[in-house]
Amino acid sequence: MKTFYTLLLIALFSFSSCGYDDFIFSDDDSFPPPFKFTLSTLTTLPIGTGGLDVDRQGNIYAADFGVGLANINGSDIFKINPNNGSVELFASLEPSGLTGNHFDRQGNLYQSNFLSSKVFKIDRQGTTELFTEEVSLPTGITIDRKGNIYVLSCSNGTITKFTQNGEATLLASSESFKCANGITWVKDTGNLYVVNFNDGNVLEVTSTGNVSILAEIPNSTGNAHITSFRGQLYLTAASLGQIFRVSLDGQSVEVIAGNGNSENTDGDALTSGLRTPNDLAFSPDGRKIYINCVANSGNANELSPTVIRVLKLERH
Repeated sequence: MKTFYTLLLIALFSFSSCGYDDFIFSDDDSFPPPFKFTLSTLTTLPIGTGGLDVDRQGNIYAADFGVGLANINGSDIFKINPNNGSVELFASLEPSGLTGNHFDRQGNLYQSNFLSSKVFKIDRQGTTELFTEEVSLPTGITIDRKGNIYVLSCSNGTITKFTQNGEATLLASSESFKCANGITWVKDTGNLYVVNFNDGNVLEVTSTGNVSILAEIPNSTGNAHITSFRGQLYLTAASLGQIFRVSLDGQSVEVIAGNGNSENTDGDALTSGLRTPNDLAFSPDGRKIYINCVANSGNANELSPTVIRVLKLERH
């Protein structure tokens, strides 16, 4: 009997561990129908919309890009409680515009600083250290299952691959990158997927650095960030105020949130609004997608303050 319970505990641990690892780097199965999404607002932050990610405990981390594109001066990262929306300062970096970020398996957050052309590594206590300054105008960051870190360059149209100890190699360079801004790695294919800030293209990048256009977001003049979950791609079409889901073969491109109006409103996701959505990240259980949007301030030229929006999966 003791042997039976030991084996049962091992099986349960293995199941939960695999499920959690799959969340970090995308899962295998699509959402089972029927389902719908709803939109709500969690909290407001006095920052511009920069990178957004979620740790293993479900806490949300939002970085400050700055007041606007004409005033890129963000320096702070805030930690947000997903249950009550309470906010605390997690780390302060250089006032150079904080763009994409991503957690590794050890709980370290890698944060790109746009104007300083630096990437910082931040541990769980918020202690920071310089990771690299080899990427010009870094934007999106993602990490694969082996712990390799990939950093986009908006200015050079490149992806640089780093090992955990900072050794760098140029993985890809392409004229198809139009201020490449968001990036995600997907275990199902072993490839990277990139979206451009200056057009609506979704790009696929193989492990050998080959770049091709996977899909185009209709009528989008600029996408912001991209993530992956359960064998699907999810991205923010910032210019449209919408969230799209794209299949890994590029054949399915669908809106899952945003009515196209540049105003944050709550309710059914397809009839509610998102104002300039920037980054997005899944909760650990996969039931929620957190999105940082520009608040309804009335000033079209500003990216702050930021509201954290919740796109929640509602099962029928």
